[in-house]
Amino acid sequence: MRLLIGSIALAAITSAAMTANAQVPQQNQMNNAANVGRHASDAGARAGAEDGTKAKANDKAYNAALRNLPDKQFDPWRGVR
Repeated sequence: MRLLIGSIALAAITSAAMTANAQVPQQNQMNNAANVGRHASDAGARAGAEDGTKAKANDKAYNAALRNLPDKQFDPWRGVR
């Protein structure tokens, strides 16, 4: 009887440890995804003076793209009516 209870307890502990180990890679992936933005902003802070000219070029491109947007809303059903 003790052997049966001992083996059941061992199986429960083993299964609990296996599920905890299965969660570790998933947590590492979430941490890596959360750090992507942080690393990108750190690299941008290190760029220094070049960042000012790149920011102006990006602003120009953004404003040009906004000017190219149509004034009215797109109607996907225009050919059906």
